[in-house]
Amino acid sequence: MSAATRVPVHAWIVPGSLAIAERPGGGGRSQRVSRRRADIAWWSEQGVRTIVSAMSSRHGLIEYAQNGFGVRWHPLKDLAQARVEIPRLADDVAVVMAREPGAVLVHCDRVSDWLAAIDAALRMRVGLAEDIAMALDQARADGMPVGDLARELMDPGGGPLAAA
Repeated sequence: MSAATRVPVHAWIVPGSLAIAERPGGGGRSQRVSRRRADIAWWSEQGVRTIVSAMSSRHGLIEYAQNGFGVRWHPLKDLAQARVEIPRLADDVAVVMAREPGAVLVHCDRVSDWLAAIDAALRMRVGLAEDIAMALDQARADGMPVGDLARELMDPGGGPLAAA
């Protein structure tokens, strides 16, 4: 598949309204400008109008805005800070979904436990999961790697959770 027709690694939490994904262009060292451009174009074609980044850096935010997307930034920096920020991110996404037209895309650098925790938090916030264990199971079904870190990120008490 060429970069122009490549489908980004993603999952629709609410089809046509809310998706999570790796960073457009791929994450980490595999990040490519040509892939990023193709991914951004593909997201636009899918109806995405707002991009919410959970990356610790501001990479891509200006480019998203220049391409006509609404942009939100909720940087996740470390475990303690992320436990506080992920619920804020989920609340912000719910507000955007209620007030703005089009779909919302939430991304981290790559598909990881961080993205699994975001997936689970979003599912709980929009009422698709009754509890953390169910939300993490649904994130796993989306193809997210649910490991100890994802469970720790979702633990409101800050202690170890039982394996989901």
